[in-house]
Amino acid sequence: MQDQPLLTQAELDFIQRLQDQPVAKTRKAKSSLQVDASGQLKALLALCASHEQLTIEAHFANQRMTFTPQLIEDEDHQQHLDLGTPQIFDEGPISRPWRLPLTPPVVLRQRNTKPSDLWVHELSMSGLLIELRAKRTPPEHFSLILPLAEQKPIAIQGSFVRKTIRGLLVYRLDPLDQRGSARLRQFIYQQHRSLYPEAHPA
Repeated sequence: MQDQPLLTQAELDFIQRLQDQPVAKTRKAKSSLQVDASGQLKALLALCASHEQLTIEAHFANQRMTFTPQLIEDEDHQQHLDLGTPQIFDEGPISRPWRLPLTPPVVLRQRNTKPSDLWVHELSMSGLLIELRAKRTPPEHFSLILPLAEQKPIAIQGSFVRKTIRGLLVYRLDPLDQRGSARLRQFIYQQHRSLYPEAHPA
């Protein structure tokens, strides 16, 4: 009686193809993540996302990124969770929005695009650290244009809070409209990705 082979030729060919795959592809496959959930859990996640009651947090060093997933529908009418752009916070005794350092500082501009004498050194979703390059009293309020790299500028308003030991001025950023807030959050997130690539694996 002749022994039957343990593997068919098709199975041997499949194993050979796996061995011939480049290492990069194998690593990419290992780093991918698929989530399988029961019907009840999927329904719960969808319900929470549709009512904006679902958040996902990621921690990196002393920072926290908070995602608010949204329920979206594709062309095939299938619903998916979209993480969207996260909010970034510095963690410590007091949690506060992460401040993006701007190097070099960015000048705020007037409505007619002329530069003002206010230069932004740090920027967050709630405030700015500003240098006043003029011999005058810091304005209590300002309404100016914030240029953004590779994006359209945003109209912002700020209210004076205090002066730092270094002589810089802290301003509270007045609430933006929904579109402006989304664009500013996206800009800050993009800059965070550039500064901390290890926190944002491709």
